[in-house]
Amino acid sequence: MSRTSRRAISSVIAAILFLFGSSLIQAQSSLSNNNWQLVWSDEFNGPTGSLPDSTKWTYDTGGGGWGNNEEEVYCAAGSNASPCNTATPNAALDGNGNLVISAYNNGGTWTSARMKTEGVQNFQYGRIEARMKLPMGAGIWPAFWLLGSNINTSNWPLCGEMDIMEWVPQYHASKTSSTIHGPFSGGFGVGSSFIFPNNGTVSDFHTYGIIWSPNQAQFYRDDPSNVYFTIQNTSDIPGDWVFNHPFFIIMNLAMGGYFPGYTDPTTPNPAVTTVDYVRVYRAAHTPVAGPTAINSGGASAGSFFADTNFNGGTAISTNAAIDTSLIPAPVPPQAVYQAARQGESQYTINNLVPYAPYNVQLQFAETQFSQPGDRLFNVTINGQTVLNRFDILAAAGGRNKAVEGNFKANADQYGNIVVHLTPRTSNPPLISGLGITQTVDNEPTSGPVLIDAGGGDVGSFIADTDYAGGNQASSFASVDTSRISAPVPPQAVFQSERWAPSTYTIGGFTPGSSHTVTLYFNEIYWTQPGQREFNVLINGNQVLTNFDIVGMTGAQNRAIEEQFPATANSSGQIVIHFAIGAADQPKVGGIAVN
Repeated sequence: MSRTSRRAISSVIAAILFLFGSSLIQAQSSLSNNNWQLVWSDEFNGPTGSLPDSTKWTYDTGGGGWGNNEEEVYCAAGSNASPCNTATPNAALDGNGNLVISAYNNGGTWTSARMKTEGVQNFQYGRIEARMKLPMGAGIWPAFWLLGSNINTSNWPLCGEMDIMEWVPQYHASKTSSTIHGPFSGGFGVGSSFIFPNNGTVSDFHTYGIIWSPNQAQFYRDDPSNVYFTIQNTSDIPGDWVFNHPFFIIMNLAMGGYFPGYTDPTTPNPAVTTVDYVRVYRAAHTPVAGPTAINSGGASAGSFFADTNFNGGTAISTNAAIDTSLIPAPVPPQAVYQAARQGESQYTINNLVPYAPYNVQLQFAETQFSQPGDRLFNVTINGQTVLNRFDILAAAGGRNKAVEGNFKANADQYGNIVVHLTPRTSNPPLISGLGITQTVDNEPTSGPVLIDAGGGDVGSFIADTDYAGGNQASSFASVDTSRISAPVPPQAVFQSERWAPSTYTIGGFTPGSSHTVTLYFNEIYWTQPGQREFNVLINGNQVLTNFDIVGMTGAQNRAIEEQFPATANSSGQIVIHFAIGAADQPKVGGIAVN
C-alpha cells in the first residue's frame, strides 16, 4: 500500500496491480518452536461507546485526498469538529471486546478513522497480528500495516512500509494482499495475495499477521505456522532493504479515490471494520539488531527485549524488590534487575554502524550473595577490559541493590559490539541487562572538520554527525583510491555512506569565512553509468548536477573526490544538501571542510 501519512503517492494503482504478477508466493511453515511471548496488545475491552486507549493509539486526521484523491476525512476518536461528529463515532468500542472503525457518509462527506501507534509505541521484529472482519463495497479500502518510525526524517518510501493486509473491491470476497514498499519499489510494491479456502470471506473474522525478523518478512492468514508469502533481503528485491529498524502500526478505513475507485449508492453507510484484538509477540531468544536494550535472563520489560543475543550462562530470577536509588533516570523496570544471566557468557549485538561510537550500559544487581568478594568477574567489550574483578555487592553497597556501568565503545569492522563476562572467583559472573545506544554529536569545535558519512570514527575522520535525513549503508569490498589526492582517507570512509536526500549543516565557523569543501564518493551498489545521478548544493548553490560516480570513475568501488570553495553563511555554517537527480538516490562517503 502506498498511502503513507503526509505523503502524496502517485503510483497507487501500480502498487496493487503488481501483486498479481508476483512470483514470491511461498506456502511454507514458519518456525513452530519460537515460544512466542505476548509483549503488547489491545484487546479493546471496555464499555459500549468508549474510546480506544489513548496510551496506545494516536490518529492521523484531515482530508485532502491522501495522495489518491480519496473521499474520506479522517477523524480522531471522540472528535466533534466538523465534519466529525460524536453522534457517528469513527472509532469506538462496542462493549463486546471489539473496536469498531466506521466510515460514515454525513451529507455527502465521508468520515473515517486512521489509528496508529506512532509517538506512543514502536516495534522492531516479532509476530504482529490483528483479528478483524472487513466491510465490502464500492470504494472501500481497509488496511492493517506498518510504517517506518523514521518517516519524518527519511521520508517515504525510504522509511519502509509493510502492508500486512489490504482489501479492495477488485479482490472480491475471498482475497486479501500483503505488500512491502521501499526505495527499490516506491508505489509499485513487492507482494502477494491470499485467497481464503472453503468459501471463506473477509466479512468473517480472520487473523492477519506478519512474522518479522532481521532481513526477512513472512505473512500469514489465521495460522502463523502456515506462512503464505516470504520476502527476504536477497534477490527478492532489486535494491536496499529498509526494514531492520523500528516501525509503528496503522489501521485505517479509506473510502474511494483513483484506486480502488469511488464510492457509489451501493456502498454501505456506515462501512464497518471490526477488530477483535491487535497483538505483538516476540519469540524467545530471537536475536535483535542494535541499537537495543536486553533484559538478561528475563522476559520483555518496558523498552527491554526478552533475553537474546547471548551465548553461555543460565537464567536466574528473584521476586525480591530491588533498590534502584543509585540508577539515574530513566530507571529500567524492576523486572530487569530481578532477572539475570549467570555464568560465563557473551552478548553479541550486530547491525551497528561499522567503527561508529556507541554507549554501552550494563545493569547489575546482586541477589544471591551477602559478602563483598563472594562474586568477582571481568567484563570486556570488543576485547577491551572495562571491569576488572568487578564486585556488584561492593559497588552497590548492599544486596538487592542495583548499579550500572556506562562505557564508550566503537563497533568493529562488521558492525558488532561483543560483551563478554568471565569469572575471577569460583562463583560465576552475573549481568541483569545491557543497552547499546549511539553517541551524540562529536564534532570538533576548531580546526578542519572531517566526517565519515554513514560510518564511525576512523583515522582523523569523526563518526557521522550534523546530518538530517538519509540512511546508512556500508560495504567491506576493497576500494581503489588511486584517484584521491593526499592525504588519502582510510578505506572505511569509502566503504560507508549516507544515501538518500540528506543535508549536512556544519557550523562553528566565522560568518563570511572562506573554506574548501571536499566530498568523497564511492559507488558500492551500482555497476553501470547512468544508474545513479544526483545533485549537490552548498549553501544553496548547485555544485554538482546529475553527478554519476561510475560514469566519472568507470567502475564500482573506485573512489573519487570533488572540491569546491565555500563561504560560511551568516550563522557560521556550511550547509551541504544531497538531492535526487536523474536516477536513483544521492549519496556521500565522506566530507572534509578546511
